[in-house]
Amino acid sequence: MMTQIQNLRIFYPFLVPFISSSEIYWLYILSALLLALIIYKLGLSQQDEQINLRQYLLPKAVYLHPSAIAEYKYYFLSSLLEIFVILPVILSLPNLANIICHYLTEITYLTTPFLITHPQWYHYVILSIFVALAGDFAYYCYHYLAHRSSFFWEFHKVHHSADVLTPMTVYRSHPFDLLLSMSIGTVMLGFATGMWVYLFGNQVSPLSIYGVDWQIFLFYLTGANLRHSHIWLNYPYAVSHVLMSPAQHHIHHSVEPKHYDKNFGYILSFWDWIFGTLYVPRNYEKLSFGLANGESNLFNSVTNMLLQPLRAIGQRISKKVIS
Repeated sequence: MMTQIQNLRIFYPFLVPFISSSEIYWLYILSALLLALIIYKLGLSQQDEQINLRQYLLPKAVYLHPSAIAEYKYYFLSSLLEIFVILPVILSLPNLANIICHYLTEITYLTTPFLITHPQWYHYVILSIFVALAGDFAYYCYHYLAHRSSFFWEFHKVHHSADVLTPMTVYRSHPFDLLLSMSIGTVMLGFATGMWVYLFGNQVSPLSIYGVDWQIFLFYLTGANLRHSHIWLNYPYAVSHVLMSPAQHHIHHSVEPKHYDKNFGYILSFWDWIFGTLYVPRNYEKLSFGLANGESNLFNSVTNMLLQPLRAIGQRISKKVIS
């Protein structure tokens, strides 16, 4: 699949809805719409009950908002940068798994001490869970860093500058922010995989569905696109301490000060629970999205989304030099 994509890279923005590893793959969008329909029909929606189904699913105030239109345009540039620049950089990184495995072998003088020669089904399950936990923790670490480092936050602001949330908001990321995310994920997954290969060998591979890691496929299929949407879906209080609900990600995008730097998790929320960054809404909360004090206006075009972080960092450097 990846080879085919590379051969057709110029058409990548148009192919994304047909690639199963993409969050806006047609099946995931359809499943999110069906889930939203169920929420509407069961009366679980917190929005105005007077609106009809079309207004509920596709409100013009959201999907025709200037912020949304700007990110539709940005999507084409962002996806091309991803396939032409970011992905080649990541693929060119050394095979960290092999490096880690080799290093552990050298310092312990042991080679695959628990070698699995005849894999059983539970080996695949254990490895799949192990890799899923490592990947999700990597995302938490990246996201925490993107918010807590003033330098990285300037780039991550591009994503948070969305005044409304749509499924396309997932592509509203600065190339440097995307590179940071993918680099941290590659390093941590490489380390985890190297540890596994050293201990057990490479006879077992993680489970996948349609070529996508099982946990990502299920996450995307069960309403991941509602995270970036106007539709509120909150999980039961106890469940929200383990799984990150769409409503909790809405909280993460909120401009309310009490919501700042909360809910960094991707699929799992217990990393936030462990490290004290969890916020679980008990009831519906009416939210405003974007950046505080009108700062979102600085990211109102494709050009500004790319250049504003650089301007901000340049201004900081100038102030330090002058002072």
